[in-house]
Amino acid sequence: MKLPDLLTNEWGRLPRFLLAGGFATLLHWLTMLALIGFGMSAVVATTIGATIGLLMNYLAQHRYAFCSGLPHRIAFPRYLTGASLGWILNLLSFSLLLAAGISVALSQLIATGLVAFANYLFAERFVFHEEPTTDIQ
Repeated sequence: MKLPDLLTNEWGRLPRFLLAGGFATLLHWLTMLALIGFGMSAVVATTIGATIGLLMNYLAQHRYAFCSGLPHRIAFPRYLTGASLGWILNLLSFSLLLAAGISVALSQLIATGLVAFANYLFAERFVFHEEPTTDIQ
C-alpha cells in the first residue's frame, strides 16, 4: 500500500495549511512581544503583529499550502474576505462558549479549532479555488 505524498497532492494541503498558519501565528506573537519589549502599547503591538502574521499567512497559503496560480489581485481580496469571516466566527463562537460557562482557555481552544477548520474549507473552495477555463474562440 502506497502512502499519499503529503507534499504534492490534495491530502498534503491540510498539513501545509496548518504549518503555514502556525508559522504566521508565531510571527504575530514574536512581533508583538518584541514591540512590547521596545515599549509599545500591547494593543498597537498586537495589531502590527497580527497584520504581519496575516500577510505572511496569505503568502504561505498562496504559494506553499495551495500552490495557487491565481494572481494576487484575485486571491488577496478573497483571502481578506475569508480572514474577516474567520474573525467574526472566532468572536461569535468564543463569546457563545464563554456565555455557556466554558473556561476562557477552553473556549478559545475550541473557537480556534473551529475557525481553522472553517478557514481551510473556505480557502480550498473559494480563496484559492481555480476554475478550469475553456478557450472559446
